[in-house]
Amino acid sequence: MRETWVRTDPPLEPSLPAIEAMARRLCPGAAVCRAQEIPGGLINANFRLDLAGDPNRDRLLLRYWRRGRADADKEIALLRFLKGRVPVPAVLATGAADSEFGLPYALLEWIDAESLHSASAGLAAAGLHELGLAAGGTLAAIHGVRFPQQGFFGADLAPEDGYEASVDGQLAWLNATLGRDQARERVGGALAGALSAFVRRNGEALSQEWARRPTLSHGDFDPTNIMVRPMAGGFAVAAVLDWEFAFAGGPAYDFGHMLRPPLGDQAAFIGGLCAGYRAAGGGLPEDWREAARLADLLSWVDFISQPFCGEKAAVSARQMMARLMAP
Repeated sequence: MRETWVRTDPPLEPSLPAIEAMARRLCPGAAVCRAQEIPGGLINANFRLDLAGDPNRDRLLLRYWRRGRADADKEIALLRFLKGRVPVPAVLATGAADSEFGLPYALLEWIDAESLHSASAGLAAAGLHELGLAAGGTLAAIHGVRFPQQGFFGADLAPEDGYEASVDGQLAWLNATLGRDQARERVGGALAGALSAFVRRNGEALSQEWARRPTLSHGDFDPTNIMVRPMAGGFAVAAVLDWEFAFAGGPAYDFGHMLRPPLGDQAAFIGGLCAGYRAAGGGLPEDWREAARLADLLSWVDFISQPFCGEKAAVSARQMMARLMAP
């Protein structure tokens, strides 16, 4: 699904001298042999830097934040806070603005692993179950991080702008979001009406205690953002990447994301995900799927309302909304 999406803004093309100047802040004697953009994602830009001349490291990840300093500060703070709690790359150096684009950036630890999406290709049921176990254990660690209330992160990772998870609160958010010009045009009146009716009928699923827990939510817990390595008897999560959408939202949103096709349609993978989550101390009620389904529906509504959602991505969003509301 993501493979068809196209960025709405032009790619960044930093010069090698500018990249080398940033890298030498961390590795004074190093030369950048190659800077290769890592495909994927619709907003920020990531480059793999291959180094020569530094005895301690031969690769770095250079990450640019294209939506400004607040996004960068939040993600950098989260990565530093989570290091040792959740597998994430280390933040090695940061800058408020690079010399060419004026964008905030960071040099991050390079994670030598493959994405869960890539690792799942061609696996039989047993292998998919093992991947699910690894992802579930890590997801339990993420959801083990608690906050005083649900909401979006402000300064010092304190949740602000808390939202009301009642049915009325969900409907108010839905109507406000669908009222934006971009969302109204992309969703259309018929689908907007179906969304409101569905939330009105099923919104109680997100009002239950499990869904309302103020836990850390990654916000984009996608197989492309989960890096894994094979190990004896299964897999281990090496790192979870791309935390720009993280918020204090409750566990249903990340589970909803993991139910997306193709892996979400694999019973072996989802069975492993749940088993790994429970084994690591995460609690799952019997009706967790209903809450996850509704949470993901709202996530797609939010996604289609964003300026970085291009037409191909909007097609996927509409298809997923229809799928999630199907009987």
